[in-house]
Amino acid sequence: MTTKLPKAEWDKVAEWWDTEAGDTGVWHQQHDIDPVIFQTLGNVKNKKIIEIGCGSGYFARLLAKKGAKVTAIDLSGKLLTFAIKRERAKPLGIEYLVRDAANLHGIKSNSFDIAVANMSLMDITDVEGAIKEASRVLGKNGKFIFSITHPAFCDFRQQWVIIKENGKKYFARAISRYLSSAAERHTLWASGVKATQYHRSVETYFKYLRNINLLISDFKEVPTKKSVTRAKKEHGDVKLRRSKYVTLGEKKMKEFAGKEIPLFLVIGALKFR
Repeated sequence: MTTKLPKAEWDKVAEWWDTEAGDTGVWHQQHDIDPVIFQTLGNVKNKKIIEIGCGSGYFARLLAKKGAKVTAIDLSGKLLTFAIKRERAKPLGIEYLVRDAANLHGIKSNSFDIAVANMSLMDITDVEGAIKEASRVLGKNGKFIFSITHPAFCDFRQQWVIIKENGKKYFARAISRYLSSAAERHTLWASGVKATQYHRSVETYFKYLRNINLLISDFKEVPTKKSVTRAKKEHGDVKLRRSKYVTLGEKKMKEFAGKEIPLFLVIGALKFR
């Protein structure tokens, strides 16, 4: 395998992302996703854990504070400069390495108890290679846990719409395509910078896990706890934004949709060979 690293798109937003994520992660990670991951992980004290796609390291730090022995990798060297800076300021024993998730060169096989990819697989080009590498570095009965945006309800192929059913209005997700994989450039929130996100069906992820002898042990569809807020009426797109509402009726629709439509997936798999 080559050790040459491709250019990291997230280098351009490293400083912005470090500010956004801080020490707790962005809102959805802190309140929706991470509690489910920690529940799935269980007790991590003295466990050897590798985090794949660690960004500026907030989740690696949370793991280390719970007693885990953490190695964390990311393709973006600039993101890791922020992680390393925080490690030097408040040492937790975390080792940070610049690596392609699909090529964890220099990292020994069968050397970790757990591999975690927290909201990173949908940003990785060779996700099949990344899953193979996660399996390679896991010991027997090791666990791979990852979170992603829900492929059926929360990526660039879907949008919020208002529908009528039995005389009532509902806030819903419109899906035009799902089964075929695709890549699309999208703007990273307030950063104004575009990066590539990859759509893959749930079946595709299952196939990659099965092919590398990883057995699904956990499958959790995660809705959001984020409350809806009032929108300014002059914004023409407010009716398609889940977190904004104009009327009280629309607020109720969006609150119902937030509880019923999962935006994220947390999947755990065991290495059985």
